[in-house]
Amino acid sequence: MCGVGLRGGAGAGGGGGGTMEDIPLDRVCKSPDELHKWVRQHLGIDVPRKSLCAGHDAPFDYLCNAYFEPAQDCVVWAPRGGGKTRLGAAATLLDLLHKPGVSVRILGGSIEQSRKMWDHLIPDIERLLPEDDKGKPPFKRRASELKLDAYGSTAAVLTQSQKAVRGLRVQKMRCDEVELFWPEVWEAAQLVTKSATDRHGSPVRATIEAISTQHIPGGLMSRIIDNARATGQRVFRWCILDVLERCPPQRDCITCLLFPECQGRAKESGSGFVTIDDAIDMKRRVSDQVWKAEMLCHAPSLTGRVFAEFDPAVHVTDDLLPGLLSLGIDFGYANPFVCLWITWTDIGGGNRRFHVFDEYVQARRTVDQHILAMEARGWPRPEWVGCDPAGNHRNEQTAKSTIDLFKAQQYRVRNKASTIVEGIDLLRLLFRTDHGRPRLTISPRCKNLITALMAYRYPDVPDGENPLKDGVHDHLIDALRYWAINNERKDILPRSY
Repeated sequence: MCGVGLRGGAGAGGGGGGTMEDIPLDRVCKSPDELHKWVRQHLGIDVPRKSLCAGHDAPFDYLCNAYFEPAQDCVVWAPRGGGKTRLGAAATLLDLLHKPGVSVRILGGSIEQSRKMWDHLIPDIERLLPEDDKGKPPFKRRASELKLDAYGSTAAVLTQSQKAVRGLRVQKMRCDEVELFWPEVWEAAQLVTKSATDRHGSPVRATIEAISTQHIPGGLMSRIIDNARATGQRVFRWCILDVLERCPPQRDCITCLLFPECQGRAKESGSGFVTIDDAIDMKRRVSDQVWKAEMLCHAPSLTGRVFAEFDPAVHVTDDLLPGLLSLGIDFGYANPFVCLWITWTDIGGGNRRFHVFDEYVQARRTVDQHILAMEARGWPRPEWVGCDPAGNHRNEQTAKSTIDLFKAQQYRVRNKASTIVEGIDLLRLLFRTDHGRPRLTISPRCKNLITALMAYRYPDVPDGENPLKDGVHDHLIDALRYWAINNERKDILPRSY
Protein backbone atom coordinates (compact mmCIF):
# COMPACT_ATOMS: atom_id res chain seq x y z
CA MET A 1 0.00 0.00 0.00
CA CYS A 2 2.64 2.40 -1.12
CA GLY A 3 4.67 2.69 2.01
CA VAL A 4 1.93 2.99 4.61
CA GLY A 5 1.56 0.60 7.52
CA LEU A 6 -0.99 -2.22 7.43
CA ARG A 7 -3.09 -3.18 10.38
CA GLY A 8 -3.20 -6.84 11.44
CA GLY A 9 -0.67 -9.58 10.86
CA ALA A 10 -0.48 -12.39 8.33
CA GLY A 11 -1.08 -15.87 9.62
CA ALA A 12 -3.84 -17.76 11.35
CA GLY A 13 -6.35 -15.46 12.94
CA GLY A 14 -4.60 -12.30 11.72
CA GLY A 15 -6.12 -10.40 14.59
CA GLY A 16 -9.50 -12.05 14.05
CA GLY A 17 -10.00 -12.30 17.79
CA GLY A 18 -11.84 -15.62 17.65
CA THR A 19 -15.11 -14.10 16.46
CA MET A 20 -15.15 -16.57 13.56
CA GLU A 21 -13.31 -19.82 13.00
CA ASP A 22 -10.25 -19.71 10.81
CA ILE A 23 -11.10 -19.89 7.12
CA PRO A 24 -9.11 -22.39 5.02
CA LEU A 25 -7.15 -20.84 2.17
CA ASP A 26 -9.13 -22.68 -0.53
CA ARG A 27 -12.61 -22.16 0.90
CA VAL A 28 -14.80 -19.87 -1.18
CA CYS A 29 -16.22 -17.04 0.91
CA LYS A 30 -20.00 -17.00 1.08
CA SER A 31 -20.51 -13.57 2.62
CA PRO A 32 -18.79 -10.19 3.02
CA ASP A 33 -18.00 -11.10 6.63
CA GLU A 34 -16.17 -14.26 5.53
CA LEU A 35 -14.34 -12.34 2.82
CA HIS A 36 -13.20 -9.69 5.27
CA LYS A 37 -12.00 -12.36 7.70
CA TRP A 38 -10.19 -14.28 4.91
CA VAL A 39 -8.28 -11.17 3.80
CA ARG A 40 -7.37 -10.25 7.37
CA GLN A 41 -6.36 -13.82 8.23
CA HIS A 42 -4.33 -14.72 5.15
CA LEU A 43 -3.04 -11.33 3.95
CA GLY A 44 -2.86 -9.42 7.21
CA ILE A 45 -4.95 -6.55 5.85
CA ASP A 46 -7.79 -5.08 7.87
CA VAL A 47 -9.66 -3.45 4.97
CA PRO A 48 -11.86 -0.51 6.07
CA ARG A 49 -15.55 -1.40 5.76
CA LYS A 50 -16.91 2.07 6.44
CA SER A 51 -16.05 5.37 4.76
CA LEU A 52 -15.22 8.42 6.85
CA CYS A 53 -16.50 10.93 4.29
CA ALA A 54 -20.11 11.31 3.22
CA GLY A 55 -20.72 10.15 -0.34
CA HIS A 56 -17.53 8.05 -0.45
CA ASP A 57 -17.18 4.28 -0.56
CA ALA A 58 -15.26 2.01 1.77
CA PRO A 59 -12.30 0.21 0.14
CA PHE A 60 -13.91 -3.09 1.11
CA ASP A 61 -16.87 -2.27 -1.17
CA TYR A 62 -14.52 -2.53 -4.14
CA LEU A 63 -13.15 -5.86 -2.95
CA CYS A 64 -16.67 -7.28 -2.63
CA ASN A 65 -17.51 -6.11 -6.14
CA ALA A 66 -14.40 -7.81 -7.54
CA TYR A 67 -14.91 -11.06 -5.62
CA PHE A 68 -18.59 -11.93 -5.62
CA GLU A 69 -19.97 -13.10 -8.96
CA PRO A 70 -21.42 -11.84 -11.12
CA ALA A 71 -18.71 -9.21 -10.76
CA GLN A 72 -19.22 -5.87 -12.48
CA ASP A 73 -17.00 -3.56 -14.50
CA CYS A 74 -15.99 -0.74 -12.19
CA VAL A 75 -13.87 2.35 -11.71
CA VAL A 76 -11.75 2.85 -8.59
CA TRP A 77 -10.93 6.50 -7.90
CA ALA A 78 -8.67 6.62 -4.87
CA PRO A 79 -5.72 8.62 -3.49
CA ARG A 80 -2.03 7.96 -3.76
CA GLY A 81 -1.09 5.61 -0.97
CA GLY A 82 -4.75 4.76 -0.46
CA GLY A 83 -4.39 1.01 -0.94
CA LYS A 84 -5.87 0.66 -4.42
CA THR A 85 -2.90 -1.25 -5.88
CA ARG A 86 -2.62 -3.53 -2.84
CA LEU A 87 -6.33 -4.30 -2.95
CA GLY A 88 -6.07 -4.99 -6.68
CA ALA A 89 -3.40 -7.58 -5.88
CA ALA A 90 -5.61 -9.08 -3.16
CA ALA A 91 -8.53 -9.30 -5.60
CA THR A 92 -6.26 -11.01 -8.11
CA LEU A 93 -5.08 -13.55 -5.54
CA LEU A 94 -8.67 -14.34 -4.56
CA ASP A 95 -9.60 -14.82 -8.21
CA LEU A 96 -6.70 -17.24 -8.76
CA LEU A 97 -7.46 -19.32 -5.66
CA HIS A 98 -11.26 -19.29 -5.49
CA LYS A 99 -12.12 -19.27 -9.21
CA PRO A 100 -9.88 -22.08 -10.52
CA GLY A 101 -9.18 -21.82 -14.22
CA VAL A 102 -9.57 -18.04 -14.29
CA SER A 103 -7.20 -15.83 -16.30
CA VAL A 104 -6.25 -12.41 -14.95
CA ARG A 105 -4.12 -9.72 -16.58
CA ILE A 106 -2.59 -6.66 -14.92
CA LEU A 107 -2.05 -3.65 -17.16
CA GLY A 108 -0.45 -0.54 -15.72
CA GLY A 109 0.08 3.00 -16.94
CA SER A 110 3.75 1.99 -17.11
CA ILE A 111 5.55 -1.32 -16.72
CA GLU A 112 6.73 -0.02 -13.34
CA GLN A 113 3.12 0.53 -12.30
CA SER A 114 2.13 -2.94 -13.49
CA ARG A 115 4.97 -4.40 -11.44
CA LYS A 116 3.72 -2.69 -8.27
CA MET A 117 0.59 -4.85 -8.18
CA TRP A 118 2.64 -7.87 -9.24
CA ASP A 119 5.16 -7.23 -6.46
CA HIS A 120 2.34 -7.50 -3.92
CA LEU A 121 0.87 -10.62 -5.53
CA ILE A 122 4.00 -12.77 -5.87
CA PRO A 123 5.12 -12.63 -2.20
CA ASP A 124 1.57 -13.53 -1.17
CA ILE A 125 1.61 -16.54 -3.51
CA GLU A 126 5.03 -17.71 -2.34
CA ARG A 127 4.05 -17.44 1.33
CA LEU A 128 0.60 -19.01 1.04
CA LEU A 129 1.56 -21.80 -1.38
CA PRO A 130 4.86 -23.12 -0.02
CA GLU A 131 7.09 -25.73 -1.62
CA ASP A 132 6.27 -29.42 -1.20
CA ASP A 133 8.49 -32.01 0.48
CA LYS A 134 10.67 -32.18 -2.59
CA GLY A 135 11.22 -28.43 -2.65
CA LYS A 136 8.94 -27.90 -5.63
CA PRO A 137 6.53 -24.94 -5.55
CA PRO A 138 2.92 -25.60 -6.65
CA PHE A 139 3.12 -22.93 -9.30
CA LYS A 140 5.16 -21.94 -12.33
CA ARG A 141 6.49 -18.41 -12.50
CA ARG A 142 8.41 -16.43 -15.03
CA ALA A 143 9.30 -12.75 -14.80
CA SER A 144 5.82 -11.59 -15.71
CA GLU A 145 3.68 -14.75 -15.84
CA LEU A 146 2.23 -17.02 -13.18
CA LYS A 147 0.33 -20.32 -13.34
CA LEU A 148 -1.04 -22.16 -10.31
CA ASP A 149 -0.73 -25.84 -11.22
CA ALA A 150 -3.41 -27.23 -8.93
CA TYR A 151 -5.89 -24.48 -9.77
CA GLY A 152 -5.28 -24.00 -13.49
CA SER A 153 -5.41 -20.24 -12.91
CA THR A 154 -3.09 -17.80 -14.62
CA ALA A 155 -2.03 -14.20 -14.17
CA ALA A 156 0.39 -12.00 -16.08
CA VAL A 157 1.69 -8.45 -16.30
CA LEU A 158 1.26 -6.65 -19.62
CA THR A 159 3.25 -3.81 -21.12
CA GLN A 160 1.19 -0.86 -22.24
CA SER A 161 0.93 -1.47 -25.97
CA GLN A 162 -1.79 -2.46 -28.40
CA LYS A 163 0.28 -5.50 -29.42
CA ALA A 164 0.31 -6.77 -25.83
CA VAL A 165 -3.42 -6.21 -25.37
CA ARG A 166 -4.97 -7.25 -28.65
CA GLY A 167 -5.79 -10.92 -29.10
CA LEU A 168 -6.25 -11.63 -25.39
CA ARG A 169 -9.24 -13.54 -24.06
CA VAL A 170 -9.22 -13.31 -20.28
CA GLN A 171 -11.83 -13.08 -17.56
CA LYS A 172 -10.35 -10.26 -15.48
CA MET A 173 -8.43 -7.19 -16.66
CA ARG A 174 -7.12 -4.89 -13.92
CA CYS A 175 -5.88 -1.57 -15.28
CA ASP A 176 -3.79 0.24 -12.69
CA GLU A 177 -3.17 4.01 -12.88
CA VAL A 178 -5.20 4.47 -16.04
CA GLU A 179 -4.59 8.22 -15.94
CA LEU A 180 -1.20 7.36 -17.50
CA PHE A 181 -2.67 5.13 -20.27
CA TRP A 182 -2.54 6.00 -23.91
CA PRO A 183 -6.18 6.35 -25.06
CA GLU A 184 -5.72 3.85 -27.89
CA VAL A 185 -4.46 1.18 -25.49
CA TRP A 186 -7.40 1.78 -23.14
CA GLU A 187 -9.78 1.41 -26.08
CA ALA A 188 -8.09 -1.80 -27.20
CA ALA A 189 -8.34 -3.22 -23.68
CA GLN A 190 -12.13 -2.94 -23.74
CA LEU A 191 -12.41 -5.85 -26.18
CA VAL A 192 -10.24 -8.53 -24.58
CA THR A 193 -12.44 -10.08 -21.89
CA LYS A 194 -14.56 -13.21 -22.10
CA SER A 195 -16.78 -14.77 -19.45
CA ALA A 196 -16.17 -18.42 -18.54
CA THR A 197 -17.06 -21.18 -16.09
CA ASP A 198 -14.49 -22.05 -13.43
CA ARG A 199 -13.54 -25.60 -12.42
CA HIS A 200 -16.16 -25.54 -9.67
CA GLY A 201 -18.78 -25.09 -12.40
CA SER A 202 -19.49 -21.52 -11.27
CA PRO A 203 -19.83 -18.69 -13.80
CA VAL A 204 -17.08 -16.07 -13.86
CA ARG A 205 -18.14 -12.85 -15.48
CA ALA A 206 -15.62 -10.99 -17.65
CA THR A 207 -14.79 -7.60 -16.14
CA ILE A 208 -12.50 -4.63 -16.62
CA GLU A 209 -11.44 -2.47 -13.68
CA ALA A 210 -10.06 1.05 -14.11
CA ILE A 211 -8.00 1.96 -11.05
CA SER A 212 -6.35 5.34 -10.63
CA THR A 213 -6.00 8.69 -8.98
CA GLN A 214 -7.27 11.53 -11.15
CA HIS A 215 -4.47 13.94 -12.02
CA ILE A 216 -5.50 15.86 -15.11
CA PRO A 217 -8.65 17.94 -15.79
CA GLY A 218 -10.33 16.29 -18.76
CA GLY A 219 -7.74 13.51 -18.78
CA LEU A 220 -8.44 9.85 -19.47
CA MET A 221 -9.49 9.05 -15.90
CA SER A 222 -11.88 12.00 -15.92
CA ARG A 223 -13.46 10.75 -19.14
CA ILE A 224 -13.69 7.20 -17.78
CA ILE A 225 -15.46 8.45 -14.64
CA ASP A 226 -17.88 10.60 -16.66
CA ASN A 227 -18.68 7.67 -18.96
CA ALA A 228 -19.17 5.31 -16.01
CA ARG A 229 -21.64 7.68 -14.38
CA ALA A 230 -23.49 8.21 -17.65
CA THR A 231 -23.86 4.45 -18.23
CA GLY A 232 -24.58 3.45 -14.63
CA GLN A 233 -21.25 1.70 -14.09
CA ARG A 234 -20.11 1.62 -10.48
CA VAL A 235 -17.49 4.18 -9.39
CA PHE A 236 -15.80 3.36 -6.08
CA ARG A 237 -14.31 6.50 -4.60
CA TRP A 238 -12.41 6.95 -1.39
CA CYS A 239 -9.88 9.48 -0.13
CA ILE A 240 -7.02 9.50 2.35
CA LEU A 241 -9.45 10.24 5.20
CA ASP A 242 -11.37 7.04 4.48
CA VAL A 243 -8.26 4.96 5.16
CA LEU A 244 -7.01 6.83 8.24
CA GLU A 245 -6.31 4.94 11.44
CA ARG A 246 -8.46 5.61 14.51
CA CYS A 247 -7.13 8.89 15.88
CA PRO A 248 -5.75 8.59 19.44
CA PRO A 249 -7.85 10.45 22.02
CA GLN A 250 -4.90 12.46 23.29
CA ARG A 251 -4.51 14.36 20.00
CA ASP A 252 -5.87 17.91 19.95
CA CYS A 253 -8.23 18.29 16.98
CA ILE A 254 -8.17 22.09 16.88
CA THR A 255 -4.40 22.28 16.34
CA CYS A 256 -4.29 19.30 13.94
CA LEU A 257 -3.40 20.05 10.32
CA LEU A 258 -6.07 17.56 9.19
CA PHE A 259 -8.91 19.14 11.14
CA PRO A 260 -10.32 21.26 8.23
CA GLU A 261 -11.23 18.09 6.33
CA CYS A 262 -11.46 15.54 9.16
CA GLN A 263 -13.51 17.58 11.67
CA GLY A 264 -12.68 15.02 14.34
CA ARG A 265 -14.36 12.07 12.60
CA ALA A 266 -11.21 9.93 12.70
CA LYS A 267 -11.57 9.79 16.50
CA GLU A 268 -15.02 8.26 16.16
CA SER A 269 -14.81 5.90 13.19
CA GLY A 270 -11.30 5.78 11.74
CA SER A 271 -10.38 2.16 10.93
CA GLY A 272 -7.79 2.37 8.20
CA PHE A 273 -4.08 1.74 7.74
CA VAL A 274 -2.66 5.23 7.12
CA THR A 275 -1.30 6.77 10.30
CA ILE A 276 -2.31 10.25 11.35
CA ASP A 277 1.33 11.33 11.42
CA ASP A 278 1.95 10.10 7.87
CA ALA A 279 -1.12 11.93 6.57
CA ILE A 280 -0.06 15.15 8.29
CA ASP A 281 3.45 14.87 6.85
CA MET A 282 2.07 14.33 3.33
CA LYS A 283 -0.20 17.35 3.61
CA ARG A 284 2.71 19.53 4.74
CA ARG A 285 4.80 18.56 1.71
CA VAL A 286 2.39 19.48 -1.08
CA SER A 287 0.34 22.42 -2.25
CA ASP A 288 -3.30 22.73 -1.29
CA GLN A 289 -4.22 22.08 -4.92
CA VAL A 290 -2.31 18.79 -5.08
CA TRP A 291 -3.61 17.69 -1.67
CA LYS A 292 -7.22 18.21 -2.71
CA ALA A 293 -6.84 16.55 -6.10
CA GLU A 294 -4.60 13.58 -5.34
CA MET A 295 -5.36 12.85 -1.68
CA LEU A 296 -8.91 14.09 -1.06
CA CYS A 297 -10.07 13.07 -4.57
CA HIS A 298 -11.65 16.39 -5.36
CA ALA A 299 -11.60 17.76 -8.90
CA PRO A 300 -8.23 17.27 -10.62
CA SER A 301 -5.44 19.73 -9.98
CA LEU A 302 -5.37 22.82 -12.18
CA THR A 303 -1.58 22.96 -12.03
CA GLY A 304 -0.13 23.47 -15.50
CA ARG A 305 -3.42 24.46 -17.18
CA VAL A 306 -2.96 26.76 -20.14
CA PHE A 307 -6.32 28.49 -19.72
CA ALA A 308 -6.47 28.99 -15.97
CA GLU A 309 -8.87 31.88 -16.70
CA PHE A 310 -11.50 29.52 -18.10
CA ASP A 311 -14.19 28.72 -15.53
CA PRO A 312 -17.23 26.68 -16.65
CA ALA A 313 -19.38 28.47 -14.06
CA VAL A 314 -18.55 31.77 -15.79
CA HIS A 315 -17.82 30.92 -19.41
CA VAL A 316 -20.35 28.16 -20.19
CA THR A 317 -23.80 29.53 -20.97
CA ASP A 318 -26.89 28.78 -23.04
CA ASP A 319 -27.08 32.35 -24.34
CA LEU A 320 -26.93 32.44 -28.13
CA LEU A 321 -25.80 35.90 -29.14
CA PRO A 322 -27.40 37.28 -32.31
CA GLY A 323 -25.02 38.45 -34.99
CA LEU A 324 -22.75 37.32 -37.78
CA LEU A 325 -21.23 33.87 -37.91
CA SER A 326 -17.67 32.65 -38.46
CA LEU A 327 -15.98 29.26 -38.17
CA GLY A 328 -12.76 27.97 -36.62
CA ILE A 329 -11.44 24.81 -38.28
CA ASP A 330 -8.55 22.43 -37.65
CA PHE A 331 -7.99 20.00 -40.51
CA GLY A 332 -7.31 16.33 -39.95
CA TYR A 333 -7.92 12.82 -41.21
CA ALA A 334 -6.36 10.29 -38.81
CA ASN A 335 -6.49 13.09 -36.25
CA PRO A 336 -9.95 14.60 -35.85
CA PHE A 337 -11.25 17.33 -38.11
CA VAL A 338 -12.73 20.05 -35.89
CA CYS A 339 -15.19 22.82 -36.75
CA LEU A 340 -16.47 25.42 -34.26
CA TRP A 341 -19.39 27.75 -34.97
CA ILE A 342 -18.90 31.21 -33.42
CA THR A 343 -21.28 34.16 -33.47
CA TRP A 344 -20.74 37.70 -32.25
CA THR A 345 -22.66 40.83 -31.31
CA ASP A 346 -21.74 44.43 -30.58
CA ILE A 347 -21.80 45.36 -26.88
CA GLY A 348 -21.15 49.06 -27.27
CA GLY A 349 -18.06 51.19 -27.33
CA GLY A 350 -16.89 49.42 -30.46
CA ASN A 351 -16.43 46.15 -28.53
CA ARG A 352 -17.82 42.72 -29.34
CA ARG A 353 -18.85 39.62 -27.41
CA PHE A 354 -18.36 36.16 -28.95
CA HIS A 355 -20.11 32.83 -28.38
CA VAL A 356 -19.16 29.31 -29.54
CA PHE A 357 -22.50 27.58 -29.96
CA ASP A 358 -21.77 24.33 -31.81
CA GLU A 359 -18.93 21.92 -32.53
CA TYR A 360 -18.19 19.13 -34.99
CA VAL A 361 -15.41 16.63 -34.23
CA GLN A 362 -14.88 13.69 -36.56
CA ALA A 363 -11.92 11.63 -37.80
CA ARG A 364 -11.34 9.51 -40.92
CA ARG A 365 -13.60 11.31 -43.36
CA THR A 366 -12.72 13.19 -46.53
CA VAL A 367 -13.03 16.97 -46.76
CA ASP A 368 -16.14 16.81 -48.95
CA GLN A 369 -17.78 14.52 -46.35
CA HIS A 370 -16.93 17.01 -43.62
CA ILE A 371 -18.42 19.89 -45.60
CA LEU A 372 -21.67 17.95 -46.14
CA ALA A 373 -21.85 17.11 -42.42
CA MET A 374 -21.22 20.75 -41.48
CA GLU A 375 -23.92 22.04 -43.81
CA ALA A 376 -26.35 19.40 -42.55
CA ARG A 377 -26.33 21.20 -39.17
CA GLY A 378 -28.55 23.80 -40.78
CA TRP A 379 -26.75 26.88 -39.50
CA PRO A 380 -26.52 30.03 -41.68
CA ARG A 381 -23.62 30.42 -44.05
CA PRO A 382 -20.56 31.81 -42.21
CA GLU A 383 -19.06 35.16 -43.12
CA TRP A 384 -15.63 33.54 -43.16
CA VAL A 385 -13.64 30.49 -42.05
CA GLY A 386 -10.42 30.71 -40.01
CA CYS A 387 -8.06 27.75 -40.43
CA ASP A 388 -4.49 26.46 -40.43
CA PRO A 389 -2.23 27.80 -43.22
CA ALA A 390 -1.02 24.21 -43.62
CA GLY A 391 -4.34 23.62 -45.38
CA ASN A 392 -2.75 25.25 -48.47
CA HIS A 393 -0.58 22.18 -49.06
CA ARG A 394 -1.69 20.46 -52.24
CA ASN A 395 -2.58 16.79 -52.43
CA GLU A 396 -0.17 14.87 -54.68
CA GLN A 397 -3.00 13.01 -56.43
CA THR A 398 -5.56 15.81 -56.88
CA ALA A 399 -3.19 18.82 -57.00
CA LYS A 400 -5.75 20.59 -54.81
CA SER A 401 -5.38 21.72 -51.23
CA THR A 402 -7.95 21.42 -48.45
CA ILE A 403 -8.41 25.19 -48.57
CA ASP A 404 -9.01 24.95 -52.35
CA LEU A 405 -11.87 22.52 -51.66
CA PHE A 406 -13.49 24.92 -49.22
CA LYS A 407 -13.11 27.83 -51.62
CA ALA A 408 -14.71 25.71 -54.36
CA GLN A 409 -17.79 25.51 -52.12
CA GLN A 410 -17.87 29.34 -51.89
CA TYR A 411 -16.39 29.62 -48.41
CA ARG A 412 -14.31 32.72 -47.68
CA VAL A 413 -11.17 31.34 -46.07
CA ARG A 414 -8.71 33.18 -43.85
CA ASN A 415 -5.47 31.40 -42.99
CA LYS A 416 -3.11 33.87 -41.39
CA ALA A 417 0.16 32.39 -40.12
CA SER A 418 0.86 32.70 -36.40
CA THR A 419 2.59 31.03 -33.48
CA ILE A 420 0.75 28.91 -30.93
CA VAL A 421 1.58 31.45 -28.22
CA GLU A 422 0.01 34.33 -30.21
CA GLY A 423 -3.31 32.49 -30.47
CA ILE A 424 -3.29 31.49 -26.81
CA ASP A 425 -2.67 35.08 -25.72
CA LEU A 426 -5.64 36.28 -27.77
CA LEU A 427 -7.91 33.64 -26.27
CA ARG A 428 -6.80 34.57 -22.77
CA LEU A 429 -7.81 38.16 -23.44
CA LEU A 430 -11.22 36.98 -24.61
CA PHE A 431 -11.76 34.88 -21.47
CA ARG A 432 -11.16 37.88 -19.23
CA THR A 433 -14.29 39.37 -17.72
CA ASP A 434 -15.36 42.82 -18.88
CA HIS A 435 -17.85 44.58 -16.56
CA GLY A 436 -18.56 41.23 -14.90
CA ARG A 437 -18.99 39.25 -18.14
CA PRO A 438 -16.42 37.44 -20.32
CA ARG A 439 -16.07 38.41 -23.96
CA LEU A 440 -15.98 34.76 -25.10
CA THR A 441 -18.48 32.16 -23.90
CA ILE A 442 -19.14 28.51 -24.81
CA SER A 443 -22.44 26.67 -25.20
CA PRO A 444 -22.90 23.61 -22.96
CA ARG A 445 -23.51 21.58 -26.13
CA CYS A 446 -19.78 22.02 -26.98
CA LYS A 447 -18.70 19.33 -24.52
CA ASN A 448 -15.47 18.43 -26.31
CA LEU A 449 -14.32 22.05 -26.41
CA ILE A 450 -15.16 22.61 -22.74
CA THR A 451 -13.17 19.50 -21.78
CA ALA A 452 -10.26 20.62 -23.97
CA LEU A 453 -10.16 24.07 -22.37
CA MET A 454 -10.02 22.44 -18.94
CA ALA A 455 -7.43 19.82 -19.92
CA TYR A 456 -5.10 21.75 -22.23
CA ARG A 457 -1.88 22.03 -20.24
CA TYR A 458 1.85 22.46 -20.37
CA PRO A 459 4.11 19.39 -20.41
CA ASP A 460 5.89 18.31 -17.25
CA VAL A 461 9.16 18.96 -19.07
CA PRO A 462 8.76 22.45 -20.59
CA ASP A 463 8.96 22.86 -24.36
CA GLY A 464 9.56 26.58 -24.44
CA GLU A 465 6.15 28.26 -24.10
CA ASN A 466 4.31 25.59 -26.08
CA PRO A 467 1.55 23.48 -24.47
CA LEU A 468 1.41 19.71 -24.65
CA LYS A 469 0.18 18.26 -27.94
CA ASP A 470 -1.71 15.28 -26.51
CA GLY A 471 -3.52 14.34 -29.71
CA VAL A 472 -6.91 14.70 -28.02
CA HIS A 473 -7.49 18.22 -26.73
CA ASP A 474 -5.03 20.24 -28.80
CA HIS A 475 -7.07 19.93 -32.03
CA LEU A 476 -10.08 21.70 -30.52
CA ILE A 477 -7.86 24.43 -29.10
CA ASP A 478 -6.16 24.77 -32.49
CA ALA A 479 -9.52 25.35 -34.19
CA LEU A 480 -10.40 28.04 -31.64
CA ARG A 481 -7.07 29.84 -31.90
CA TYR A 482 -7.13 29.76 -35.75
CA TRP A 483 -10.47 31.54 -35.49
CA ALA A 484 -9.08 34.07 -32.99
CA ILE A 485 -5.97 34.84 -35.06
CA ASN A 486 -7.98 35.37 -38.26
CA ASN A 487 -10.28 37.98 -36.77
CA GLU A 488 -9.36 41.57 -37.43
CA ARG A 489 -7.47 42.70 -34.33
CA LYS A 490 -9.66 45.80 -34.07
CA ASP A 491 -12.70 43.51 -33.88
CA ILE A 492 -11.42 41.01 -31.36
CA LEU A 493 -9.41 43.20 -28.98
CA PRO A 494 -11.17 45.49 -26.51
CA ARG A 495 -10.89 49.18 -27.34
CA SER A 496 -9.05 49.77 -24.10
CA TYR A 497 -6.30 47.28 -25.05
